[in-house]
Amino acid sequence: MVSEQQRLEEAVDLILQQDPRAVAYPPKWREDGRVQYFYRRNSILVRTRDADRVEVSLRSILDQAQGDRRDQGNQGDQETDRPRSERSSVVSGVVKFEWSGNAVGTPGVLDLLDAEYGVGTATPVHGLSLSPNSGHPCPATDPAVVPSNSFGPVPPVSDGIRCGTHGWDGDGVVVGVVDGGLIDYAPGMWPWMAGVYGDRDNPLDGSNMIRPYAGHGTFVAGCVRAVAPRAEVYVRRAEEIAGLIYEDDVVRAMSDAIDGGADIIVCEFAGYSRLRLPMLSFGAFYDDVLRHLDIVVVAPAGNDTSRLPTYPAAYSWVVGVGALSANGTQRADFSNHGGWVDLYAPGEDLVNAFAIGDYNTIHDPKQRRHFDGIASWSGTSFSTPLVAGMIAARMSATGEDAPQAADVLLRFALSQAIPGVGPALLPHQVCGAVMKDG
Repeated sequence: MVSEQQRLEEAVDLILQQDPRAVAYPPKWREDGRVQYFYRRNSILVRTRDADRVEVSLRSILDQAQGDRRDQGNQGDQETDRPRSERSSVVSGVVKFEWSGNAVGTPGVLDLLDAEYGVGTATPVHGLSLSPNSGHPCPATDPAVVPSNSFGPVPPVSDGIRCGTHGWDGDGVVVGVVDGGLIDYAPGMWPWMAGVYGDRDNPLDGSNMIRPYAGHGTFVAGCVRAVAPRAEVYVRRAEEIAGLIYEDDVVRAMSDAIDGGADIIVCEFAGYSRLRLPMLSFGAFYDDVLRHLDIVVVAPAGNDTSRLPTYPAAYSWVVGVGALSANGTQRADFSNHGGWVDLYAPGEDLVNAFAIGDYNTIHDPKQRRHFDGIASWSGTSFSTPLVAGMIAARMSATGEDAPQAADVLLRFALSQAIPGVGPALLPHQVCGAVMKDG
């Protein structure tokens, strides 16, 4: 049996081996038994208004660190070995600095800038994953095989009839999913996936096994379609490596989703941050773009059974979604929770479109499983698109825009909050009332 510690080390080592830019914090994460956050090596983010003064300080820090190394006997060509920093724009209002060499790392630079300008003036370029779990960049569970005689999504595809009327089906609403891409054969394989489109996700590795995280975006898109079967759904591939991506790359993918006409953005990446501070890229993106648009962003709370906030879910302008158990009456045992989570929706033992092929499980029991294009899966990653589908279904029936529809559903979820859990919403409750006929 694989221990939790071994599973952590395998997941993190996979990221660090495949992405040389990635660093896990703290350095002694193996001894601690968890990763507090991931970040990009030799990089920081600052607000544009602080960039000039931070750049001066950064050059001084790098020169001082290089001088200290020479004093300690690390000789070499001083001009060739001198650290070089580069400045680039991430999004309006935020600048990224990157530097070469190993004289000083990101945590050391941030500590010095904190002391000079105050905590939060500069931040790491945080890494986010597909629903972090106990410092592991893993979904809550491995995908499970669905019996061949029960092919069909869970929850089942809505008939679009709610509140005694037709049209609760997402028709005319555009949902953009920011994830790992779309398996190209899925839309032609399952009727509820027909018309879903997006960037290609190649699910197989070099040995023709299903990759870890492959099929995630396809499954998520299918969850949207189960609740809003006539919504236009497309999947933007954010270029993750072993499930990890950086905050500025996520923002770029979200911007692409807006350019694609999205009314609702399902951002499937989540991450913890240094000192629990908000991530600069997302905040600037909201200030510059999102706050001027009638767009709703929904994001998973994460699968850590933790009260610590993850981003972007913890932002006030994001609908942060936790997971309910399969019976819908309690919080799923893996779901993050706390006042920063806006509502909880079913996230356990859902069934939807997946890859075809063999898969080696990450969690216990270690198994080789064969899939025929559909799977059962659990996680806040999958409760999140159900909420997006509910918003879309309500929009098509009422004419409300995305923020208005989301507000009605959030208020209804609060009205039926589960003690000890929080606001809760089930897929058939899109009209904001308990339905007796499902």
